Amino acid sequence: MRTIQRRFYLFALILTIIVCMGLIIQYSYFNNVITKNKELNMEKSIENLGYQIKDNLDHYSQYIIGMGVHMATEKWAEDEVKDYFRRIVEIQPLIKQIYFGDINNVLINSDSWIPPSDYDIRKRDWYIKAVEEENLVFSDIYKDAKDNELIIGISQPVYNNNGELLGVIAADISMEGIIEIVQGTKIRDLGYSFLIDGSGNLLAHPKYKYEVNKDLVNINSIGNGIYNGIYEEIIKNKTGRIEMELDGVLGYLSYQSMEDTDWVIGNFMSLEEFKGNNEVIIRMLIIALIISIIIYGSFIYLQKVNLIIPIYEFDRDIKNINIEENIGYRMSIDEKDPFAQLRNAINCVLNKTQEFLQQIEQDSEEIVAQNEELEASYGQLAAMEEEVRYQYINLVKSEKELKQALEKNNAIMEALPDILFIIDSEGKFLEVEASNSNELYFQKEDFLGRKIHELFSAEISNIAMEKIRSVLENDTMENFEYALEFSNTSYDYEVRMVKLNHKEVLSVVGDITNRKKMEKELMRLSYKDQLTGLYNRRFFEEELIRLDMPECLPLTIIMADVNGLKLINDSFGHKAGDELLQTVGSLMADGCRKGDIVARVSGDEFVIILPGTSEKQAEDVVNRLKKLNLNAKLKNKKLSKIEISVSFGVGTKYNMDTNISKVLKKAEDSMYSNKLFEGPSMRSKTIETIIKTLYEKNKREEEHSQRVAKLSQELGKALGMKEDILKKVENVGLLHDIGKIAINENILDKPGKLSESEWKEMKKHPEIGYRILSTVNEMSEIAEYILSHHERYDGLGYPKGLKGDEIPLISRIIAIADSYDAMAADRVYRKALPHDKIIIEFKNNAGTQFDPYLAKVFVEEVLKCKWNEIN
Repeated sequence: MRTIQRRFYLFALILTIIVCMGLIIQYSYFNNVITKNKELNMEKSIENLGYQIKDNLDHYSQYIIGMGVHMATEKWAEDEVKDYFRRIVEIQPLIKQIYFGDINNVLINSDSWIPPSDYDIRKRDWYIKAVEEENLVFSDIYKDAKDNELIIGISQPVYNNNGELLGVIAADISMEGIIEIVQGTKIRDLGYSFLIDGSGNLLAHPKYKYEVNKDLVNINSIGNGIYNGIYEEIIKNKTGRIEMELDGVLGYLSYQSMEDTDWVIGNFMSLEEFKGNNEVIIRMLIIALIISIIIYGSFIYLQKVNLIIPIYEFDRDIKNINIEENIGYRMSIDEKDPFAQLRNAINCVLNKTQEFLQQIEQDSEEIVAQNEELEASYGQLAAMEEEVRYQYINLVKSEKELKQALEKNNAIMEALPDILFIIDSEGKFLEVEASNSNELYFQKEDFLGRKIHELFSAEISNIAMEKIRSVLENDTMENFEYALEFSNTSYDYEVRMVKLNHKEVLSVVGDITNRKKMEKELMRLSYKDQLTGLYNRRFFEEELIRLDMPECLPLTIIMADVNGLKLINDSFGHKAGDELLQTVGSLMADGCRKGDIVARVSGDEFVIILPGTSEKQAEDVVNRLKKLNLNAKLKNKKLSKIEISVSFGVGTKYNMDTNISKVLKKAEDSMYSNKLFEGPSMRSKTIETIIKTLYEKNKREEEHSQRVAKLSQELGKALGMKEDILKKVENVGLLHDIGKIAINENILDKPGKLSESEWKEMKKHPEIGYRILSTVNEMSEIAEYILSHHERYDGLGYPKGLKGDEIPLISRIIAIADSYDAMAADRVYRKALPHDKIIIEFKNNAGTQFDPYLAKVFVEEVLKCKWNEIN
């Protein structure tokens, strides 16, 4: 008995210790969670504050950028500009004034202020800084001389279309909006935010608010402790968090510098607010410990009085019972004794025992008679046994049917890949079924009787309870997704919940890991360019942000543009252009190093990112790519003689102070500069190749073009044209059918009459010829003549339907020469017309198809026939 008592006391003591230790561990855990949450809140708050300030500055910068674009056109009047400046100031109260200073020291501003005679705009900080940076810049904070407000200046240089500096446009912006943003920012009502300028002055602070005619408070003046020069520490690291004292309060200061300015954003939270009040927690622990001790003592006392002592007395009385020696002994009964009923029952048993022993003697004589009655009852027992056997057979049958039903249900469960849970309104697991127990996060028995928050994270349990309440209240199906980790592998699950009754829901959990992996694979494929297999613009832009890090410096960008893609598309079709792009993409991938990123960012533009590469090394890559392009040949027979030409531009970032967008702009400008020299040469060579290709596949076209050129020259001479014009006429005659390079050969060589769709295709060749030749500047005029060489004098020609003198003279000449050769030469679908019929055709169609004057000159001077004698 004493052993049980000692074990009971030991168990109570251990339980008390465990409760106390649990409280201590729980406090430590929650304190760490709250501290980390506060750190995250401070970081998010300062990042969000930076975005708000940047958005505020960007908002007003758009006015400067937009006005700068207008000023760059040089199509404005001073009064118009002043009026526009004033309207902006009226609708934007925080814009104090807008002004424009040109390179001749002329100032246009939104107010009536007139600068003194010795005032030189070009020596002002806002003017000099904008010109030096060649971009939008922000000035240091200063006080407005008129209203004594805090002001920041925004300025931007203005260049004309030739890249010449016209002046600088600028605006003075009140800091009031930014100050309100900072002072209104709280960190969960525990801390505050502030903003300091490049000298450490507090621009915005909940306590030290800026007042007119008073100096700004410097952050060094309100801090002490480890760091005496707070601003110097902040500006040295740019971003971070330090423990220090501000205004006599010890706490954590989190800070971050603002991009494009010398400002610093700070968040401050007292150490007590940050780490929590330990005294309160310790007081709670002490109270809990005292309560546990009181409960433990009370429990021991009540257990001793109400259990241990009565058990001792009960044990003593039990030992006094002896049926053989003291059959008349009876246990004493006290109504307050917890074993009073048991004592009374034992006394009753003793009474019955005594009576039984006395009765045994009396009954011994009756046993024989009863034995006979027992034998008679045996027959009845046999009948009853038969009835039991029949009922047993029915029971076995029912059990078999029940087993079949269970096997059917188990088969259904095994066929389902999902896990089924029945959960009550309090989140307690009532039933669990799974075809594969290995898919369960815990063992089946670990679920039953336990609540969701005991087994899963707070995030998952909170969502689950919210969905359970919604299902029970609205009788709708709810679903959500969550992730778990097994053996260092993450799995994704989808939960669907429906209502079973007023307090239980059925939850079906399905493994969607493979679906999630497929979604990620689809996301990966979205980074690929379908035509070339290279990365696309989206991937390039994300990688450029990722690689814009100190460890990747020097970071070089190569911009590449395929020369003559439009010319190839117009001449040979977009399929040929696609082959050109695929070939260039393949060459770039082969010519770059492992780790370089090659992407196609638009139709004919490619870009290469080279981490850890200097500009000299990048030039080696460009030279290697040029050599590969020079030696490469396109698979298409029509394009086999086309020279692959790509223009490149290089930009390199050597330090983190340089904006990556400037590097990209430099590479792009360099590429376009090279394209100005390389593009025209490539297009000229391509056009020569096109002409040769056309003549090689159709010798008849070459002979036709030569005859048209000669006839056109003869008509031009008859009209008295000068030698240089005659040369132009000859070139137009030679090139007038260059557009047929893109027409299907089956149409060009068809022996019979063209169908409506074929004729529609054939009529495209003047437009195709125009597009081909217009890509070369020196052939743009010839392109115009070729576009119109199938126009009719009566306006019924194509492609534009020009009429009379709207058709260029040279085009009208080519039309006559082309028509003559078409009638005078054999074609695959007919023989040449007789000479007299050709002359009659010209006279009959003069004024409708042909220029009547040119037709008459051609017949009389070139064909040597009298116009008036033609019948």
